[in-house]
Amino acid sequence: MIRETDPDLVGFEFDSYWPTEAGVSALDVMKRLGTRMKLFHINDRGTKITGPSMTPILTSDCMELGDGNMDLDALLTQAKAVGVDAVILETHKNWIDKSPLRSLERSAEYLKRCSF
Repeated sequence: MIRETDPDLVGFEFDSYWPTEAGVSALDVMKRLGTRMKLFHINDRGTKITGPSMTPILTSDCMELGDGNMDLDALLTQAKAVGVDAVILETHKNWIDKSPLRSLERSAEYLKRCSF
């Protein structure tokens, strides 16, 4: 799509969680999009143990910014470098005390510490 569309007419909204979940470097995708990345959805992901203690299952899932294993500093640096119009903070599930608001507040604090 990048090659087949006019950069003056088509920008992109990018969500770094899903490429990372699929094993693709989100940073590489962001670099390919360059200044055509207009909106950046940010989330963090990591692993957690689910299931009974005798047969635990390690799964990847979303979590608050800074609590996971994504290189958020590199992603935010790239977003700043290309001048995205907005960073959209996402939270899907696994909220602190079952409160999406508390999870968003914690992630927003992370963004503030990063000066974004």
